[in-house]
Amino acid sequence: MIKNLKKNQGIKVVCFFLAFSILNMSFIPRSYETVKIPAGTVVTLENSSGISSANLTVGQTIDFFVRDDVKVGGQTVIRRGAPARGQVVRVQKAKGLGKEGSVEVEVKSVQAVDGSEVRLTSTRIFEEGEDRQTAAILLGVLVCILFLTKKGKNAEIAPGTSIDGRVAQETSVEV
Repeated sequence: MIKNLKKNQGIKVVCFFLAFSILNMSFIPRSYETVKIPAGTVVTLENSSGISSANLTVGQTIDFFVRDDVKVGGQTVIRRGAPARGQVVRVQKAKGLGKEGSVEVEVKSVQAVDGSEVRLTSTRIFEEGEDRQTAAILLGVLVCILFLTKKGKNAEIAPGTSIDGRVAQETSVEV
């Protein structure tokens, strides 16, 4: 069978073109240009999923993504859709007596076009739920004491909520 393959002219032609293609591939590394992202450059982000004080803990990571390309000198340094990371700084679940919940998330970093992490300043997003304390107390005193167990609303941040981050310090990126 091997002898038949060696004699087959079609196999020889395919092998020749395959070898020719591999040899003509560019093995020269692509030259990258280094672009510096100035400190304070604005990066517009959105949260990818809803955020609720009902199911978060302090220190938990929250995913964001870049809404628009970030360009410096005509070069894209952070692409639209690039992942960004935030962290829950403070969270308070809704409690009895009508006390509302709250959540505060700090955006920490974003991924540049070369895969490196770009640190962002302490950009925070804060939300509070609805306070039902007055209603719970009034109903508890006037109608029934069980109304004192009425909870406030948890804080909710809808998916797609926009937040502007700023680059913390000048950062070099390969583009």
